[in-house]
Amino acid sequence: MTREQFEARVLELWMSTRIPLTRAHVQYHTGVPRQRLNKWLDELTGDGVLEFDVDDDGEMMWKVPGAARASDGPRTFAEMGKRGGAAGSSPQPGRALARREEPASKKKRGMDEATDELASLGRAAMTLANRSRPPARATDESDNKKSLLVSAGLSFLGPLGWLYAGSLREALPAAAIAILIAAVVPTFLLMPILWLAMPLSAVVGLVYAWQYNRQGERVPLFLDDKKKE
Repeated sequence: MTREQFEARVLELWMSTRIPLTRAHVQYHTGVPRQRLNKWLDELTGDGVLEFDVDDDGEMMWKVPGAARASDGPRTFAEMGKRGGAAGSSPQPGRALARREEPASKKKRGMDEATDELASLGRAAMTLANRSRPPARATDESDNKKSLLVSAGLSFLGPLGWLYAGSLREALPAAAIAILIAAVVPTFLLMPILWLAMPLSAVVGLVYAWQYNRQGERVPLFLDDKKKE
């Protein structure tokens, strides 16, 4: 049986019956060996075809999201066989599989099933963690860059925009002076000056961002940098 055929049989069991999609039921219905069964169930869960849950007894149960179950479907394989449904001959693969398996003690089978449960839970948890993990950030270098357009746009409104990428020793006093002038000088007197000052401020903000990206830090343009290495 291929994985596509396995997926079809699982969907058939879900949509035509009310039988719970436990690992034992799916293996009985499809006749797939346990190791391959666990792998395919995990793959279908990772692809979003199936979803899993754990009941109060610790039993893992799967469901098919977006697909409704048959309201009057059989609840057991015996009932399904009596009705002669589409999956009426499904017990045959499971019985053939049981005949092919070598005899094993009940204790060993219980240990194997418990190990499979833990392994499947671990793989399912990893699948869900990988699906919910946020996308990896590009690089630290790209995060440390300043946008030239943003810096110029903010600076077009005045020296307050210089705080985005400019030297704080220059941007803070300039912003304070600009706020003081705007509060004291009437607007009609400022308008002729603003037509020239606003583009110049945007150019300064653009240069600040360019220097920041080039040096990796805020670089003063008007004051001497007195920092010593």
